[in-house]
Amino acid sequence: MKFSVHLSTVLLWTLLLFSSVPINAQLLPDSRSYRERAEEALKAKNYKQAIPYLEEWVKVNPKDVESMVILSRCFMTLQQTDKAFSYLQDAAEMGYQYHKTIANDTTFVMLHFRKGFDEILAMMKRNSDQAAEFPIKFALQQRYGRYRVLYPPNYDDRRKYNLVLLLHGNSQEPTIILRWAKQLNLPNVIFVCPEAPYIKFKESASIFAPRLSAMGEDLGYPDSLKDEIIFSSADWYHSITKEAMETLPIKSGLPIVMGFSQGGFYANVVATRHPDSYKSVITICASMYSEAKVLEKYPMLRKYGIDVLLLHSSDDPIVPYQTAKLYENALENEKIEHTFLNYKCGHWVSEEATKKISEWITRHFQD
Repeated sequence: MKFSVHLSTVLLWTLLLFSSVPINAQLLPDSRSYRERAEEALKAKNYKQAIPYLEEWVKVNPKDVESMVILSRCFMTLQQTDKAFSYLQDAAEMGYQYHKTIANDTTFVMLHFRKGFDEILAMMKRNSDQAAEFPIKFALQQRYGRYRVLYPPNYDDRRKYNLVLLLHGNSQEPTIILRWAKQLNLPNVIFVCPEAPYIKFKESASIFAPRLSAMGEDLGYPDSLKDEIIFSSADWYHSITKEAMETLPIKSGLPIVMGFSQGGFYANVVATRHPDSYKSVITICASMYSEAKVLEKYPMLRKYGIDVLLLHSSDDPIVPYQTAKLYENALENEKIEHTFLNYKCGHWVSEEATKKISEWITRHFQD
């Protein structure tokens, strides 16, 4: 009898404990890779929190020498020189080649006096010399890519529909943002979402699923090519608009371009490069890259009468809220018609923002 009473008490407290946890926390596990979680901690300069994520990451990506060097820097910051030295040595043994960067990095000053540090630098130089034997060159190429389509409820191929070009975020792929777009429940709209043109090899390998980007971070391209990579990615996205209008039952009116995170940045690039092809821009938690100077091209939006719906979460841990204020100030300075909505939902889209987007698209596509 005492045992049953004790057991029932334990069960009661267990139920109370779990009922106090928000349902989202129970049902929505963190789907980000260890590297993505580490990067968030590093942005906050929380090196102690970043270390275990990076250690798990390099276990499944033993050739990611850049992450090993980041780990070494974290340990140096925490004055754990033995572990810092060990990861730096591992990076050299696995092929890290930027010996001058390590030699000039003040983070590693205390290791300069340690036995074996010169051997690490020498190993890195040998790696660099071997890589130089077969130099890498870059060239623009044309290839086939993929995009996904979200048809409206009760789709009828005998009818004509409006078009939204939807751009996903960095380290994502189309299905993530398309599942959200289904919530808009727009009966007269077809969404097309192209895959970003570059695969992120290390992140994809760690989760056995594609993780994509429009910036080509894993290619190791020189800074001099950044503008061209942004422009070529934007033109790839725009080509999907043209493809969709030729092959899908799309009305003759102009489409809308909408993007989330990195896709929000590219929505701006696409619209400013092809302002005669879009009627409106919607950006959600849009990131910002200094390359391509997109804000300087905002006069093209005013010239062609393109308005902007700017949405950003004030507690976004990935893309700072201040980024949205940069966009807003640029829109105001150029006297571009726009609406700015801030909300709270981390790095995602709230119910309030979703409703606003639905209303915006509906209004812009009214016959």
